[in-house]
Amino acid sequence: MKTTYIVIGIVALVLIAIFCWVRECINEKKGIDSEDKQAIKDIVNKLVPDAGEYMAAYAYWELKNFGGSGRRITTTTRYWYYAVAFKQGTIYVIPLSYSGGTVSHGEPICLNKENLGMVNAKEGESWASFYDLEGKEVVSLVVTYYNTRLDKYHPVNIQQKEEQEAFIAFVRDFMVEVNGYRGVKVTGKPLKPLG
Repeated sequence: MKTTYIVIGIVALVLIAIFCWVRECINEKKGIDSEDKQAIKDIVNKLVPDAGEYMAAYAYWELKNFGGSGRRITTTTRYWYYAVAFKQGTIYVIPLSYSGGTVSHGEPICLNKENLGMVNAKEGESWASFYDLEGKEVVSLVVTYYNTRLDKYHPVNIQQKEEQEAFIAFVRDFMVEVNGYRGVKVTGKPLKPLG
């Protein structure tokens, strides 16, 4: 009897794993030329001057905060979503919000060496933090290749390998440009730009 329950449990776990894998494969294929990806391009085309000169991508930032006292520890995770448009020397960041499958946007922020104090990132990675002339964080974001709709906190199906690779190269060059212009050396550690 005990062996039967173990076998049923193992079969159930295998079936769940297969279901999740199939769902991820379907979401990945949908994300290559998805409506979500087109929505990002449409927003960039609408808000960025000379948008055709820029690479458009979906970006987000996730921040976990740990708190509590005594034996109780709480975790709070906050999410921010963006459309970004970048080319050598300039990046536009457009805040996004998702509600019930609908995307809305805020006003674009144009960032360049004239209005930035520093850029913090790590060579070869696809995240970056941008700081104003007073050293305050303007925005942090990451452009990832693989984005699938999982829940309300992961609202898009977007696959963007080319965009991620272009963003990594952009950040490398932009960091050198801005930080060299300002005479700043950064750590390459998230949330801790200076040593």
